[in-house]
Amino acid sequence: MKIAISSEGSTTDSLIDQRFGRCKYFIVVEIEGNKVKGDNAVENKGAIQGHGAGIRAAQQVGELGVDTVITGNLGPNATEVLNQLKIKPYHGSGKVKDAVDEFINDGLKEITDIAESHAGTETVGTETAKPDERIFFPLLDNKGMDSEVSDHFGHAPFFGLYDVETKKLEITENKLNHTDPSKSPVDQIIEAVNPTTVFALGIGGRAIQLFNEKGICLKTGDYQTVKEAIDNLDKLDSQTQSCGH
Repeated sequence: MKIAISSEGSTTDSLIDQRFGRCKYFIVVEIEGNKVKGDNAVENKGAIQGHGAGIRAAQQVGELGVDTVITGNLGPNATEVLNQLKIKPYHGSGKVKDAVDEFINDGLKEITDIAESHAGTETVGTETAKPDERIFFPLLDNKGMDSEVSDHFGHAPFFGLYDVETKKLEITENKLNHTDPSKSPVDQIIEAVNPTTVFALGIGGRAIQLFNEKGICLKTGDYQTVKEAIDNLDKLDSQTQSCGH
């Protein structure tokens, strides 16, 4: 059996990209007798498509001879192609290798809910955002969508949470307790607003590790305001580099 997992990176330690059509890589894993026999990374040809990214990505995994796809969500066009190819899609999050283990142990759910197409209301600035995506921003000020993103994640004066489905941004003061021995700032953020994605220009290595462990996507890019980042969701890069703080 072969599985293709939409991935942000080229190894099984990478996070699953919740976007199918626009993911950077597919990690193709071969399973035999409930054991992983090998894996390799393949660049997603759909990621460079102007339109029809989901269709091209689905065609590519068919060309790779896979039986199953693990990803975040699927649009109707990609779903139709996968159905024609008799490839079953499953929901997955967190690290690729962990999702593969869950699949082997029947711990993943098959995707039955289909995201709306680009013409629907699932997104601002990209056809691949999840309808229930909640994007967390560290901010320097409270100016709505024009708020400036802070270079220092944990010590930003304000935090913003953008809901992709409702297209609303909520901004609050940063009241994280950095001295709490029982609960890290990352745990406090997750408990308070439960984001699915974090956009950061600069973030410490420990915070990166904790967010990765929680299966929360970390994104970055050369965008200075919330609006700029939201308008370019499909162009964001994975945030993997610590700023040293």
